[in-house]
Amino acid sequence: MTQQEQMAVEDGIGSILNSIIGTTIDAAYGEVNPEEKTSIVFQEFSESPATIETPSPVIPIWMYIAAAVLLAIIILLVVLLIRNRKNEEEIIEETVTETAIDEVPELPQEEESETVVRRKQLEKIAKDKPEDFAKLLRSWIGED
Repeated sequence: MTQQEQMAVEDGIGSILNSIIGTTIDAAYGEVNPEEKTSIVFQEFSESPATIETPSPVIPIWMYIAAAVLLAIIILLVVLLIRNRKNEEEIIEETVTETAIDEVPELPQEEESETVVRRKQLEKIAKDKPEDFAKLLRSWIGED
């Protein structure tokens, strides 16, 4: 800048500073001459204007560790769930095969004699009507 330009800038800045000081100081403080309290100095910039670098978001290491632990827990739970389902299917298959084995084949029927027919009738009465069966037994005991 030339000397004349520096003087123009200095006068402009000085008038701005004087008006700021004159309006902000209270009248109770007294008479203040702003020209005595300010000084303007020109100085060349020694460096190029610095650009403000925005820090890139950095994820802390503990976040990676926590994510890895959670992922391991989820994988473990999925594996246990799959195993549990397989075990349930095997248990169901075992119970089905066991019930089939427990069935007893029927014996071939013999010729039904009169005593076999009476016994079947008595068993049927005992199952269907236990009170009548009890009365029948008492009457037979009473006859003997």
